[in-house]
Amino acid sequence: MVPNLKEIRQLYNLTQEEFAQALGITRELVNKMEKGKCGVSKATRILLQQFQEARKSEDFSLPAVSDVQIFGAPRPRAAQPYYLERRETKGQHAPTEVPLVGIKAQAGYIRGFEQTDYLDTLEKYSLPPGVNPTGALWSYFEVDGESMEPTLYAGDLLLASMLPQEDWADVKNFCVYVLLTGTQLMVKRVYRKSAAEWVLISDNEEAYPQVVLPVSELKQVWTFRRHIRSRVPQPREFKITA
Repeated sequence: MVPNLKEIRQLYNLTQEEFAQALGITRELVNKMEKGKCGVSKATRILLQQFQEARKSEDFSLPAVSDVQIFGAPRPRAAQPYYLERRETKGQHAPTEVPLVGIKAQAGYIRGFEQTDYLDTLEKYSLPPGVNPTGALWSYFEVDGESMEPTLYAGDLLLASMLPQEDWADVKNFCVYVLLTGTQLMVKRVYRKSAAEWVLISDNEEAYPQVVLPVSELKQVWTFRRHIRSRVPQPREFKITA
């Protein structure tokens, strides 16, 4: 069976350039194989097998909502910009710490998401066990508001990895994403109405009806990976039998 390179690459949220570097081949070859312009050689299949075996610790097949813990204490201000630090540690197995965009920091993030000086002011926390940081930019986001109840509540934390703009067309309908525009940072389900427009869906639809968002307004798209609850879910009704 011929492996689907694009599906494998997107599973680990890698760009073609990052995927090529991980395999030790050129981006042009990755592009040609994904488009079917050339076959996947035996040597490349071996590289793919080695790549996947090295990343068995990361499992993106988990349910959309799972309970995990944040481990580690906040990290002090970095000695250099976060993106430069991530670039230097890329591919290493040392614990990776990523920024937390809390509710109070969201207004600043909308204005300063491209400014390394601002990103350095954010507290940073370790990734949960089982998450392989290689080849992706990660961040925690704190949920604000009631639009995603009862799935997500204000104060919950989402771990997300940045989706490269070249892969926005592969966004999966009705899945949860963290979306940044010039005026808002929000958590929504997405339906790709067309290449130019997405429909944003709240789980609390009675209070927050669907809206259409022009893709041109998007600055960043983050893929939802893990959910950390801020409170214990409401229990079902119990009948005492003891």
